[in-house]
Amino acid sequence: MPISTLASALANATPDQQRTMLSESLYPLVDQLEHEMAAKLTGMLLEMGQTEFLHLLESPEALKSKVAEAMDVLRNVAQQQANSPTEQLSSLSLNDSLVP
Repeated sequence: MPISTLASALANATPDQQRTMLSESLYPLVDQLEHEMAAKLTGMLLEMGQTEFLHLLESPEALKSKVAEAMDVLRNVAQQQANSPTEQLSSLSLNDSLVP
């Protein structure tokens, strides 16, 4: 759907309908870049303002940049969770020494 048509449709839609239209427009593009995480990334990108979001639909380079930025955020969160004390404790077995 052309951006101008999408923008017109968004103006006449409820917030839920807007979110659905935006995600349906962006998901296939994100899926081409990061297939495994396309749903999560699309959800993250939906949190942006509508104007910036529409810009991503128009600019493949801007979309690639935002997807890469979102993937960095996800990797950092995963790394922090893996390094958390709770994760370290849950991964201990009875055979592990608690004191070095």
